[in-house]
Amino acid sequence: MIVSPIDYRYGREEVKRIFCEEQRIHYLLMIEAAASQAEAEFNLIPKEAFESISNAVKSGKVKVERIKEIEKETKHDMMALIRALGEVSGSGSSYVHFGLTSNDIIDTATALQLKDFYSVLVDDLLELQDSLVNLVEKYSDAIMIGRTHGQHASPITFGLKMSVYLSEVNRHIERVKESRKRVIAGKIMGPVGTGASLGDAALEIQDRVMEILGIFPETASSQIVNRDRYVEYSGILAGIATSLEKFGTEVRNLQRPEIGEVSEYFNRETQVGSSAMPSKVNPINSENVCSLARLVRSFAVPEMEGAVTWHERDLTNSALERFTIPYMSILTDYILRKMADIFETLVVNTDKMRENVLKDDYVMSENVVTVLTRNGYERLKAHELVRKSSMDGYSSGMSLRESLIKNGILDILSPSEFEDAMNPENFTGKASEICRITVTASRRIRTEAYNW
Repeated sequence: MIVSPIDYRYGREEVKRIFCEEQRIHYLLMIEAAASQAEAEFNLIPKEAFESISNAVKSGKVKVERIKEIEKETKHDMMALIRALGEVSGSGSSYVHFGLTSNDIIDTATALQLKDFYSVLVDDLLELQDSLVNLVEKYSDAIMIGRTHGQHASPITFGLKMSVYLSEVNRHIERVKESRKRVIAGKIMGPVGTGASLGDAALEIQDRVMEILGIFPETASSQIVNRDRYVEYSGILAGIATSLEKFGTEVRNLQRPEIGEVSEYFNRETQVGSSAMPSKVNPINSENVCSLARLVRSFAVPEMEGAVTWHERDLTNSALERFTIPYMSILTDYILRKMADIFETLVVNTDKMRENVLKDDYVMSENVVTVLTRNGYERLKAHELVRKSSMDGYSSGMSLRESLIKNGILDILSPSEFEDAMNPENFTGKASEICRITVTASRRIRTEAYNW
């Protein structure tokens, strides 16, 4: 019986495979083999024992079914795996899991999962970055209304809006890259972190195991890898999810019929928007991103709670982490890919953007104040003139242009100066230059993304 929507609705198979039971068991066995190799290299166990253990792992003879069968007796998942491995390790069976504790293997397996997922995560972010670069470059000069507090504000360009999002994604790429050395860490130092059973070479053995596996060693551990690492990881994913919800919310708002400036791609030949209202064209993908982003963020809290353990550790982190790390990772990948697709196929209505700017000349109030001040009119008086004209215009139904003329602005500015001040094309500032700067930064970050 399948219960979780992860299993039948959300997530990509290649990512779910990283966190599935079979692959995790594969990681656990890899670590047992790597530990026996390092121990043999430092003469802690016979070389023949390592070879027997390694051959058993490579043979695929350790079966999930057998592990579960043993676990029914032992009530201990790692002990079940250790016994199952011992059964097929021949002469090496006496040295399986020598000097180790369960979480040496469990936490190091999590590090291997995260190592594999980090490459996926960077790919996802680069795909999103690429979709935004295309929008920034294409619409760097596409004028539209800026909005603050949900109200019309001074004009911007759609490229600038996308540059804001692009710069945010760029910082996420840098965070992911920079955090890798702290997040992807394993340990092989036994039940209280001293490495006592590994002898004088304990630290060297741990370093060698992590070298074999291609991950970083924990500096100082208790029975477990320090959970501040997982807290940082969950915080990074929560931050990415927050950005994605922000982007999705903007698409949803701009697709509202009274705005109509962008919309998600909708297959008009076959797609159904509503079972009741056949006319509906809903931003369902952005809504899906927003919904799952909230779930991703919610998992960051139990991960923080799980970082608080008694003494050298207890089990209060164990059960929750079977959900937090896999679910956050799988769903973050899923919504990153979905958001990239939304932007890649986004329908941008530049004519509607321009129409919305031109039909509300109140968006030029800031520029009128600026032009008045530059022409020698005291700024506070200029602000009051435009403010009073705006309030008069709202009350009487006049445009800002009409109200300003009624209130004597042509006694201060010439007609041509006034018309220039009311032209939104003249008041997008450095929007286009900011677009170019952001794209240039994105290309640099892209070339450095995998330098870790």
